[in-house]
Amino acid sequence: MNTGWSCRRSVWLAVACAALVAGALPAARVWAAVEPTEAEGEAFRAAVAHVAGAVVRIEPLGDVAAAKDAVAMGPSTGLVVDPSGLILATTFAVPETASTVIVVTPAGARTTARPLGRDAARGVVLLATDPLPDVPRLDVASRRNLRPGQWAIAVGRAWKATEPSMAIGVVSAVERAWGLAVQTDASVSPMNYGGPLVDIAGRVIGIVVPLPAETAGLTSGTELYDAGIGFAVPLEDILHELPRLRAGESTLPGLLGISYLSRDRINGAPVIASVRQGSPAARAGLRGGDRIVAVDGRPTRRIADVRHAIVPRHAGDALTIAVERSTAQGDVTMDVTATLAARLPPWRRAILGVVGAESSTEVEWVVPGGPADVAGVVAGDRIVGMAAPSQGVEATQPTSSSLAGTLAGCEPGDDVRLMLGRSGGDVEVEVTLAEMLRQVPDASVPVAAGDPLVGPLDAGRIARLEAAEIADPAVAVIPSGTAPAPLIIACGSPRGRVEEADAIAWKAVAAMSGVAVIVPGSSDPRQWSADDVPGVLRGIQALDAMRPVDPARIAVVGSGAGGGFAWLVAERLGPACRGVAVLDAPIPRQVTITDAEPGDARWILMGGSSAESVSRLAPDRMRLEAAGHAVGSLPMASELPRELLVRWATLLGVW
Repeated sequence: MNTGWSCRRSVWLAVACAALVAGALPAARVWAAVEPTEAEGEAFRAAVAHVAGAVVRIEPLGDVAAAKDAVAMGPSTGLVVDPSGLILATTFAVPETASTVIVVTPAGARTTARPLGRDAARGVVLLATDPLPDVPRLDVASRRNLRPGQWAIAVGRAWKATEPSMAIGVVSAVERAWGLAVQTDASVSPMNYGGPLVDIAGRVIGIVVPLPAETAGLTSGTELYDAGIGFAVPLEDILHELPRLRAGESTLPGLLGISYLSRDRINGAPVIASVRQGSPAARAGLRGGDRIVAVDGRPTRRIADVRHAIVPRHAGDALTIAVERSTAQGDVTMDVTATLAARLPPWRRAILGVVGAESSTEVEWVVPGGPADVAGVVAGDRIVGMAAPSQGVEATQPTSSSLAGTLAGCEPGDDVRLMLGRSGGDVEVEVTLAEMLRQVPDASVPVAAGDPLVGPLDAGRIARLEAAEIADPAVAVIPSGTAPAPLIIACGSPRGRVEEADAIAWKAVAAMSGVAVIVPGSSDPRQWSADDVPGVLRGIQALDAMRPVDPARIAVVGSGAGGGFAWLVAERLGPACRGVAVLDAPIPRQVTITDAEPGDARWILMGGSSAESVSRLAPDRMRLEAAGHAVGSLPMASELPRELLVRWATLLGVW
């Protein structure tokens, strides 16, 4: 059998040497601990032998391996859970494009298998093939008895079809990935995926899967396989849903549709900030301000507790949620029932139509003709209270973040009451919310930086954004002042190294408005590439160290080839990118359009230099609008309208 001793032997050796130096163990005992004893080796081999007859090799068919969205290109592992021919594998080995895969049994026989059902949250696929009568019965390790530190052995059959491999480690954590998986330090790899993780008695703990490490910012999970971190979905959980998978049902993660007041998504209090329109939470009657105290009878004291209770559940599952709610009669505790959904309806951003400072609720500017303007709100007003009946929220002394959170749960057309602090006394107005702006108002906007500028000579400077490991750093227009500034990343034609003179045109219109602009260069003077994106990201970091950037007002613009690169930069920035403006630039094929979400929605401006180029952008506009993003138009022109884009960047943080 192939083993994975090298990493573990190093750990044992380090511990043994430390014990020897400290005098904690006699030398003979220390050196004996460097290698596993023969008895341990026999126990490991016996544990693997207990399940080896049920471990099979999974090979993709040629058409699957060649598919552009296929994940696995080589063999992987599967586990037979029923001798009638039911095999568990992973979506890594059996992607959505696969209608058939090859199964190689321990005896070397080859047969085909087809997918029945999938568990998208856990990355597990159930396959069906011909009966396999010689498969041994599996013993299942009880999930509730798992403890960190116990032996864990990952078994695979991808290296050699006739001989299983094993990687030895321990259970390093339980209830990982929000309750979906067990974590192990056994040296798993993509070839182990789909194979069993067993204990020292050969009982199956779970199926090794490439779950994502959310806290590391990863999305596929395969990046961690050589870092001493592996995941296994408890077999006990999979067997519980086996009838659904066997019937051909594919389960999806269940979504509730809430956001939280706390920014600490682990230890923060589980108090709801807003409820998504049309979501399961909204249909169940949950409101902003509710504190979730239990889910299905399981107490929840932190946001992490709520996520552990919800994430393992599937779309269509019903939950009983207990909440504490403040009412005019006092605090009450009530139960509601919510049925989780596979997808939430597209979110449409609702706004008051005012621009405020990042760290306060003072109104700096009112959108002419917008909801707040119609209601009588004026610049200089301070929002000291807000009531959103549709969300059940009545807040005094709101912060800019809590105001945005409440608005995130409202729909265009909802009425909200604002209590405004004015020099002549407080006033109350009712505002009917509107949809997010599409077009940039043709009106003067305040200096975005919030710092008074003396005149043209005080309009900022142009500087090169020196950054480690970046050979040809970008240049930037840096406005004067110290308040967080909106940022435009201006992607022009590929030019190779960018010079300070390339930013002069932007300085003329941006710095006086308090807007910062980064002008990146390309590594190849003939074309932009994805390899140029890291330089842009490092440039943002370098700029933020010189002049703070407003995280709610970061935009990417470009035309032609630069517009295509702008889409790549926007995708890499993710939720940090609040706006995209492109001219003659359709969305590249490799860019994914995601649905708008609170905190992850964009104001997009698209245009062309001719009627024909504008027409070519129509399909992209429709896709973006269907995803819930606000899409406006740029005037037909041969170059980007810089003055309009500076006003647009200032308004990205509109409430």
